[in-house]
Amino acid sequence: MSKFIKSKTWTGGIGTGEEIASIGPSLGYSRRQLDKPAKVKRKSGVVAFYNDSKGYGFISSGEDRVFFHLSDCESFDTAEVPVGLRVSYVLTKGRGGKPAAADVQAA
Repeated sequence: MSKFIKSKTWTGGIGTGEEIASIGPSLGYSRRQLDKPAKVKRKSGVVAFYNDSKGYGFISSGEDRVFFHLSDCESFDTAEVPVGLRVSYVLTKGRGGKPAAADVQAA
């Protein structure tokens, strides 16, 4: 029978189950935090290689080379991606856990 005292001090023990019911449904998260979409960090690079017959290529970003496929390039209206084109992308994991580019867009 643990209850909050008027001074907002917890008088009960831990593990009784009453503490969760007393805290309430939010459990410390505000509605403003839950309503905001998660921000996605975009990276930029240059198309270093592209095979137009198979529809895949690599983006060079400093020392890293990241794989991408044409199906991840929704903003391109043609099947050709010119080498040297500056692009921005979201880094994800591809097959085998290797880094891959998603949501590739011309920068």
